[in-house]
Amino acid sequence: MTGRGEIEGHIIARTEKPRSLLSLARLRRPVALALADDDARLYVANRASGSISVIDTTAGCTVDETDVGRAVADLAITPDGRYLLAIDEAADELIAIERRPDGLRVAARRTVAKTPVSVCVSSDGTRCFVASLWGQSLTAIDASPANTSDTGRLRLRSAKTIHLPFAPRLQCLVDDGARLVVADAFAGRLAVFDTRSLALVAMRELAAGHNIRGLAVTPDGKQLLIAHQVLNSHTETSQGNVWWGAVMTNVVRAVSIEDVIAPGSGEGPLLGTTQNLGNPGDAAGDPAGLAVTPEGDAVVALAGVHEVAIRRAGQNALLRIAAGRRPNAIALDAAGRRAFVANTFGDSISVVDLEERRLERTISLGPRPKLSPAERGEMLFHDARLSLDGWFSCHSCHTDGHTTGLLSDNLGDGSTGAAKRIPSLLGTADTGPWAWDGHFARLEDQVRSSIQTTMRGRKATDEQVAAIVAYLGTLAPPPVAEPLDSARRDRTTVGLRVFEREGCSQCHTAPAFTSAGVHDVGLTDERGASRFNPPSLRGVGRRGALFHDNRAATLEQVFTRFRHGLTDDLSPVEIESLQEFLRSL
Repeated sequence: MTGRGEIEGHIIARTEKPRSLLSLARLRRPVALALADDDARLYVANRASGSISVIDTTAGCTVDETDVGRAVADLAITPDGRYLLAIDEAADELIAIERRPDGLRVAARRTVAKTPVSVCVSSDGTRCFVASLWGQSLTAIDASPANTSDTGRLRLRSAKTIHLPFAPRLQCLVDDGARLVVADAFAGRLAVFDTRSLALVAMRELAAGHNIRGLAVTPDGKQLLIAHQVLNSHTETSQGNVWWGAVMTNVVRAVSIEDVIAPGSGEGPLLGTTQNLGNPGDAAGDPAGLAVTPEGDAVVALAGVHEVAIRRAGQNALLRIAAGRRPNAIALDAAGRRAFVANTFGDSISVVDLEERRLERTISLGPRPKLSPAERGEMLFHDARLSLDGWFSCHSCHTDGHTTGLLSDNLGDGSTGAAKRIPSLLGTADTGPWAWDGHFARLEDQVRSSIQTTMRGRKATDEQVAAIVAYLGTLAPPPVAEPLDSARRDRTTVGLRVFEREGCSQCHTAPAFTSAGVHDVGLTDERGASRFNPPSLRGVGRRGALFHDNRAATLEQVFTRFRHGLTDDLSPVEIESLQEFLRSL
């Protein structure tokens, strides 16, 4: 039974959890970890079940599980160890959870911007930061007891919400906690904030980087380590190029924190030094969680090939250890002797002995049900072993089903030498035909071609293709950028009239805002082609550069610089209204 009350404007939930929760067969999908009690307790955030599992690290077993939300995307612990702070991605909430002798209890909830994905806590525990993916924002929240006599109740107050020029995911405190680095979820950008004033102090971009999935600071506090991928956009995806790692590489990049936090936008992209995480014949697709021991040894999850890599300080050689299915998050004990690894698709925790450099044990989070075709497809979508030697997965270019926004020369239009923008797959199931020239009438054929001509993998089975297509069918278009106020609704109405008057709807037809066939768009690629299948405009406000080759940096440039599809001269008001309408899709 659950009792609910309202304290200080926040909903307080008290849950009496059923004893059968640990034995319940369900997908948990662990994505984040937090250690407590001198490393005796490990807390695990489960995205699929919305629960937190508790592991006794000495006994090596799961001892408790508590439902706290709908989709727990991240987890942190306050410096005093009293509270866990969890992110509910589906409910758009920050959840404060008190650790009590009799288990976990939700102490407070706070609504934040759309689709929160990470939380970071200040060193004194008085402030936390929530990054919201589709809200494209960072929210600073101050935490304090509801009153001096009432233990277990917490007041969460929003200090400020800051709009970001990109969709964020990871966060990392640097410069002794004075600066917060926030990373782009899809491309390679970094934003740096002053943690007290909450002012944006710097914007940076990684050289040719994307898919940032690991951030860590070296023990001396001088370098930021970044696990990410590098796509060579104009290298065709031939078998030789993929095998040699000329198309996609997986790296840990070390950059000077002084360079990262220097005010302004910098003279150019961040370079630093990179270490490749794989070699021809033994690649390491999709690096993810990253942690550094007190001695400076780096531990990185190789999510796409289901391994963990260890690099000793001052050495370049990597030792790779098999983990569970899609290792993602890593937590190290205080001494840096053991690594706990969340295996997202294995519903388990791998314990790695870093001194002996071996897998010590695997801890199950509970029984799992039989997987649906879409759930099997999700696992395949994120599996780099579908590609030649494991260099990259579908997720590597279509991050979380969306897009890195980069170009790829992958035979997607039946030719090479004219790289095309990687499309978002959010909502793709009903936007056929597929490929830039629309030559795939069936999504199954597009998937099969991508595995064999882009990834250069083995011939996919019909079962594998069907499973991936089933998973793609679950990917909804991204939500609109912001809730519409009355002024925006008025501009959207005007924009719709302009959209229809200019004939845009002939190629981009509702409800998917695309159409079959190809059309001359008045823009040629390097091979002279100008006829393309129109991409869906749903979620177009969530993309970066536009057109087949990213030549338009913004939506506004589509109409002002390139006059795409326009027959009339539009006024500034009409151009802004047209953009407003497109951002509402």
